[in-house]
Amino acid sequence: MIYNETLMWKEISETPRIFGEIQGFNAETMKNLVADIKAGSATNFVAAARGTSDHALIYFKYMLEVNSQYTVGLSAPSVVTLYKGKINYSNSIVIGCSQSGKAADVLEIIRRGNEQGSITIAITNDLESPMAKEAKYHLYCGAGLESSVAATKTFSSQLYIMLWLAAELSDHKEDLLILKNLKQEIEKVIPQIDVLTTKYAKKFKDMKSGFVLSRGMTYAIALEATLKLQETCYIQAKGYAGSDFYHGPMAMVNEDTPVIIYCAKNNGDAEMQRLVREDQMKCIDKMLSLNAPVLLVTNDNVLTGKAKCNDALINFGLPEEVCMFAFAIFAQMFACKISCAIGNNPDAPRALNKVTITK
Repeated sequence: MIYNETLMWKEISETPRIFGEIQGFNAETMKNLVADIKAGSATNFVAAARGTSDHALIYFKYMLEVNSQYTVGLSAPSVVTLYKGKINYSNSIVIGCSQSGKAADVLEIIRRGNEQGSITIAITNDLESPMAKEAKYHLYCGAGLESSVAATKTFSSQLYIMLWLAAELSDHKEDLLILKNLKQEIEKVIPQIDVLTTKYAKKFKDMKSGFVLSRGMTYAIALEATLKLQETCYIQAKGYAGSDFYHGPMAMVNEDTPVIIYCAKNNGDAEMQRLVREDQMKCIDKMLSLNAPVLLVTNDNVLTGKAKCNDALINFGLPEEVCMFAFAIFAQMFACKISCAIGNNPDAPRALNKVTITK
């Protein structure tokens, strides 16, 4: 297949449009939701999702906990749906995320929250979905129909909502301003990412297994980029936080296991930037010492100047937390191009359905 004729590619390309429209769909709901949360005493979120949506909630966890008093705990839905656990959500805010809004197990968590008087939130791409109707508040992804099995534009819209909600709750005015202009920023960076992913998809198209690493605010992209490679390219990849990778999995690395490392430029003071770069270089150098083919994806030109590996430098000057949006586009384009290069159809991967319902 030709990658730019796939549904997956066309849906990735819709991302800027979605960023320009999403606040219009949700402004009133967001205002009321934030006021409701701030008026209450609950400071913990119980977050439920599967797959790509779970990765979006991991991003939310970092965004909220770094900048506010709130904590986010990731739910294990089977505790309620299978084991009939007696969890009490009455002192928590329950948030469920699903592109289709049909995730039965996530729906059950929202339902339990409603029964116990929690503030409940659903984030879906379907206004008429069961989750949208069950939750007290529904935040709409506004991505339009997504036909390719691999979630792309819906993931990006979920990220937008996650950062928006976190910024509102933490009164993070810089992020709120960035979100209003994110459409234009992503439009500017997409051509760069297109060129970079073409270059490195050719170089890494023969990989059969490998690892994807990141850490901190962009940790979730290690998981989501891995999922895109697994489902569209059938690559036996695994995503880790760089900090966890040293605790065992690193033993599998050799010259036949490419390692893709996503590193965002830290926007703290000079000392914090030094510490972050030192940690990032430690990871890169260790992978190179194990003879792994390394691809560094970053917006930090200081890092690419030091690292002696393949590097995809994205000229994206926004803060660390916003790099997720550029990294998501990179991961999606990279997977789409590799999938087509090896003769797969990224729109219809084997054994998968667009909507997966677990209980």
